[in-house]
Amino acid sequence: MSFRLGIVIDDETVLRGSRKRDPVDVVVLRSTFLNPPRGAAMRRTGDRIRKRHPDATIIPYAWHYLSFEADDGITVGSNRSLGESPGPHGHFRDTPAVEQAWEISKICAEALGTTQVVVRTPTSFSPGSLAQRRMTRFLGARPKTDPSVIWEPGGLWEPASAAIFGATLDVEVMAPAFSMTGHVLAVGSCNWLRVSGGKDAHLRSSHAEVLAYSLAEQIERSGDDEHNHLTVLFDGPRAYANLRALVQAIAFI
Repeated sequence: MSFRLGIVIDDETVLRGSRKRDPVDVVVLRSTFLNPPRGAAMRRTGDRIRKRHPDATIIPYAWHYLSFEADDGITVGSNRSLGESPGPHGHFRDTPAVEQAWEISKICAEALGTTQVVVRTPTSFSPGSLAQRRMTRFLGARPKTDPSVIWEPGGLWEPASAAIFGATLDVEVMAPAFSMTGHVLAVGSCNWLRVSGGKDAHLRSSHAEVLAYSLAEQIERSGDDEHNHLTVLFDGPRAYANLRALVQAIAFI
């Protein structure tokens, strides 16, 4: 089983907390969820990130118009928006607006030299049959040359059920590593885990230790299966410090 560590960033200021020895294999750009830049600007962003993490894979979030509806609480503000009268968007609808959002997301991925995008779905995208049909139709219509999807479901989706549904679509699932009560949540069901830290964004040493043991057990169970992999992402203003806390906890196992 392959194991990777990564960082989620909303803006490049988070990179200031990095150190040369930080074992960062993946950088996920959440800024593209709201405001995807043009291709040239996206390439420049990728170049700046690689100065910090030269060997990291950089993955953008898909534009929110792909999966979020108008009533899902996204404030566009001065960010980039769709053209005039784009029609209904979100929930993977079969509409020009959704297709445009996907095309822009593809441009971001291509500019970063990656073959993956993260698609976040809102609470309104429930585990019902309509949502599943729409996602199945949309992904089934994509050519094989399109980026593959890492799905970050919100709302009522449980990590295990999301992983089961995602597997039918050849989609990997990203889930929180911890529940609201601090228990390890999704190790063993999802390929991507996101660690946000506690209320103060700090990953407690006790939580880092519990997560380290859970990861070690999962890696041991998976053995030498090269097709099985796990990526742990760290989110928030203390992302790098939390990454180091987990690395230190793993070293003591």
